[in-house]
Amino acid sequence: MREYSKVIISSFLVILACLGLGRFAFGMILPNMQESLALSTTQVGFIGTANFIGYFAGIFFANHLYTKYSTYKLVFITLVLQAVSMALMVVFNNYLIISFLYTFSGFFSAIANIAIMAHMANVIPKNIRGKALGIVVGGNGLAIIISGQITPFVEQFVDNAPWRTAWLIFSIVLIFIAFFSQPGIKKHTKHELPEIKVSSKKYFFIPSFWKISSLYMIFGFTNSIYVTYAVKTVITQYHITSSLSGDFWALLGFTSIFSGFLFGIVADKFGAYKALIFVFILQTLAHFTLTINVDSYIIWFSAVMLGISVWCIPSLIILLTSIHFDVKRAAQIISLVTILFALCQAFGPVVAGYLHDITGSFSLIFLLTSLMALTATILSIIFSRQKIKQIH
Repeated sequence: MREYSKVIISSFLVILACLGLGRFAFGMILPNMQESLALSTTQVGFIGTANFIGYFAGIFFANHLYTKYSTYKLVFITLVLQAVSMALMVVFNNYLIISFLYTFSGFFSAIANIAIMAHMANVIPKNIRGKALGIVVGGNGLAIIISGQITPFVEQFVDNAPWRTAWLIFSIVLIFIAFFSQPGIKKHTKHELPEIKVSSKKYFFIPSFWKISSLYMIFGFTNSIYVTYAVKTVITQYHITSSLSGDFWALLGFTSIFSGFLFGIVADKFGAYKALIFVFILQTLAHFTLTINVDSYIIWFSAVMLGISVWCIPSLIILLTSIHFDVKRAAQIISLVTILFALCQAFGPVVAGYLHDITGSFSLIFLLTSLMALTATILSIIFSRQKIKQIH
């Protein structure tokens, strides 16, 4: 794996930036944003959904741009543009304008994410691909740790809407990573692939495509709700301070760093579907825990269960894609699977926000997501018992 260390580190940083800080840090600034802008939960949910809509739109461009331009150029440009759109968000007070700008952030993050993951799928040998992808998605975890510590720290020194300062800091970090990630990505430019002229429609009639997609769709819906509202839930439902909520978020982020690597090893040894069985069991427990009104110590259990199981799922989906389909079609298949993932992901925050405004609680919402995660567990058991035949 040492031969590929530079591209793994660069990819880790790209994921940390485009998804970790660009999207998952949003859950940490959300409570202060909602308070300072006097927004309803439905409105802040709409902002989160806007980002996922942008991500959804970006997927349709990702495969074409990936096959047309070199990965290092594509990643650099999209990270810079994403940082600009994030920085502009702090200028405005109207949630619709903020949503509009966050849509562009999601658009550029999708392209950067798919480009770097497809690049990894093409560069890294199959025998270490699970572990390598697991390390890379750990960038999300480090970003969550960073946001969980920076946001409360900023709140101690900035009285007026500290979410703006924290969000601006995150956008500046994206600019730095856009530059620092370049050397490692450039090292393997010889692995760029020509565009593949194959109709996407044919994949929608292949059962293995839907096996992968169904699991990713469930994860998209449930995870978008957790990362958007978990911090707000622990503050309002368990009455903990902003500083402790940052520690909760940081603990989730810390444990998630090991998620991809741990289950990457499991997948390499026992198979991706068997790894997903254990992953979704942990996800079920993490979501269900937030429905229980007991001692606040329970939230730490939820953070650990979600953290240790969350970021391995994207890497396992990438791994399953390369197992079920020829690696030459990786970018196209990843794009298609991610379209369905993003579609479900986009509905999560606004649906959850609306249900919260009706019921006044997140308990019903997390009960729903825990049942969905349980369904994914059952599906993974079924799929693990079926023989896999690669499609060329």
